[in-house]
Amino acid sequence: MLKDAYLKELTELTNEFRKQSIILKEEGSNDEAILETIKANICDIFCKVFNVSYNKAFKSSKNTDECYKNLYNFYTSFFNKIPAPWIEKMAKDMEYGMMEEYYKEQIKLETVNKIKDLFEKYYNKYYKEA
Repeated sequence: MLKDAYLKELTELTNEFRKQSIILKEEGSNDEAILETIKANICDIFCKVFNVSYNKAFKSSKNTDECYKNLYNFYTSFFNKIPAPWIEKMAKDMEYGMMEEYYKEQIKLETVNKIKDLFEKYYNKYYKEA
């Protein structure tokens, strides 16, 4: 249930970002459309790594509690690994006054935090029920 519910909402979020990107592009707001596309791409990345984490967690043990704990550990590790280079790039962008690039990295990090909060919500809801 956790997997289905979480991925459903993450997919809806991805689709909303894509829809907004199209609307903004049609309105001539290309920069804003790019930011929405970046958000959708981040969602895609975390959807894929969730599936990898889920498969790895549920192949590693027969104990459901252990599987959920492994899922949490595997998946949440990506919330640190993936954005690490973005944080470094943000610092360099700021140092060199590349504010447009800085803002793109900031959008990526905000999106990652939103996805992480979403996962935590579903994990706490469904794991506690399991």
